[in-house]
Amino acid sequence: MQQQDPNARPATGYPYPYPPQQPANGYPPNAATAYPYHNHNPHYAPQPSPRAVLLRRLFTAFTVFLLILGLILFIFFIVVRPQLPTVYLNSLSVSNFTVSDNRLAGNWDLRLQFQNPNSKMSLHYDGVSCALYYDRASLSETRLQPFDLGTKDQTPVNATLSVSGTYVDGRLVDSIGKERGEKGSVEFDLRVVSLVTFRYGVYRRRRYVTVFCDDVAVGVGGNSSSGNMVGSAKRCKP
Repeated sequence: MQQQDPNARPATGYPYPYPPQQPANGYPPNAATAYPYHNHNPHYAPQPSPRAVLLRRLFTAFTVFLLILGLILFIFFIVVRPQLPTVYLNSLSVSNFTVSDNRLAGNWDLRLQFQNPNSKMSLHYDGVSCALYYDRASLSETRLQPFDLGTKDQTPVNATLSVSGTYVDGRLVDSIGKERGEKGSVEFDLRVVSLVTFRYGVYRRRRYVTVFCDDVAVGVGGNSSSGNMVGSAKRCKP
């Protein structure tokens, strides 16, 4: 009887097959499945395309340019403080004023006062247009010659508007007659449109400035054909 070695360990598992099995695909039966190679280096990052780099740089440069331009404009407006010019209607008179058979005629002579409130910017008026209205109906319009205004300067400008037998609606004729009878005056509206160039050194900016002088009463009550503006000078509003 064969004696067993007390230090020997019992065999576990399955017996190794003999002869060894040969797989059909040429790989061992316990071989791990092969996968593509991946770089798991945490410091590795794909390189951006040259087009993306160029677009990013252009965007950054454009943003910086806008910020600098905005800062320059902000400083400019803080230092210069541009203000719109003011316009006063100093006087308005009418002569040869008649309204009959839906026909209106008259001559209006007005005197405007243009003022430049800016202490660092001069103004150049490329053109001034004056229009006369009654109850939103246009009666006459004229243009004035160009002129300049220095800093803190002012200048008077005279203008004449004429109407010769222009047709007006019957409603306007009745309204004018009612005002002349009840108030002894007729209220007209004046619109002044100017193309102004603001100048400061090499800086130039052109813009339209429109002001209105509304409800300007002129004393032509009853059968009078002439009269003057009622009250003192009037500031036109934008």
